[in-house]
Amino acid sequence: MTTVQANPDISRSFKEIVTQNGFKFEEHLVTTKDGYILHMFRIPGLQSEGETNGAKKVIYFQHGILDSADCWIMHKSQFAPAFIASRAGYDVWLGNTRGNKYSKDHQGSISNYDRWNYDFEVMGDLDITAEIEYALKVTGQKKLAYIGHSQGTSQMYYALSHNEDFFAERVSVFVALGPVMQLTHCKSSLINFFATFESLIVNSASLIGFYEFFPAGWVTTGAMRLLCGTIPQLCEFGLYLITDEDPSLNDADRTPVYLGHFPSGTSLRSLDHYGQILNSKRFQRMDYGSSKNKQIYGENTAPLINLQNIKKVPIAMFVGTSDQLATVEDNRWAKTQLSTLTHYKEYALGHLSFMIAKDMSYFTTDVMNILHQYHPAN
Repeated sequence: MTTVQANPDISRSFKEIVTQNGFKFEEHLVTTKDGYILHMFRIPGLQSEGETNGAKKVIYFQHGILDSADCWIMHKSQFAPAFIASRAGYDVWLGNTRGNKYSKDHQGSISNYDRWNYDFEVMGDLDITAEIEYALKVTGQKKLAYIGHSQGTSQMYYALSHNEDFFAERVSVFVALGPVMQLTHCKSSLINFFATFESLIVNSASLIGFYEFFPAGWVTTGAMRLLCGTIPQLCEFGLYLITDEDPSLNDADRTPVYLGHFPSGTSLRSLDHYGQILNSKRFQRMDYGSSKNKQIYGENTAPLINLQNIKKVPIAMFVGTSDQLATVEDNRWAKTQLSTLTHYKEYALGHLSFMIAKDMSYFTTDVMNILHQYHPAN
């Protein structure tokens, strides 16, 4: 009988995968204006290189919902986006949003409710601004290229729509992979479940004081088991979680590696916000109810996130034809709203395929061409 050995990358740390593939690794702590301590990872180059600090152009990678910086190095070394960028001569920085397995700390005393009271708007206002400023300060570079996936695109679209001057001074190009804005045609089981049973989920979670969803090791997390006992359907999605992948598109050897590092946790509010967007059929800000909306926004309804406000930062969109979360239909709508769109193409990819596809030419060829055009390596 032949014994199948599990891929060691399933249990390796981010640092171990990076260094064992011949790259340098650094970890940096970045504190946001509201006190969250975010762990940023840096791949400054190959171990065979000399000192290069400040000499290379910076690329900043931002992961999606329930994910972490791990996603960018889950594929084989020659296909992992972070490694491709590093070999091409870029200084690679990778963010970890508040609340994921790497960025749970806070510098002050904070209640459990307040700790998890965030969504992609807060990340766009506070997390990516702090991480971008930090990376540019350390390297001495004036601008960086931003590559986001899933929620990593939502937070940048939101940020650009109302604070574009800040980013226009610091971001040379925004590469959006599996872009998530309007969710009218979303087929994701988890997001649709949130949209259908929003009140039940929010009320049940509030009753037991549990606001962290699908943390790393969630199957064995006591509080998550309690919530699953209250709403069993919530946890029946198992490995599908948000994306309902077509496994035939992905590298079968790397799928277990990816799932060994996923999920990494998010907040109830983050999932709830996407459920609201699906229900409202518009890309909108968080809906707190008419009374609180009036206090926060000055109007009873949650305002639209207006993509037509984006006038300066070039945007390149990469859309998967088998993506059940960021669908072709919704992204074709988004395409009509963006005046700075420089690239739009649909690929035979699912939502997670952007990390572990059999065919990664979308990145090795097309993304790299965009980078060479708008943010060439030195």
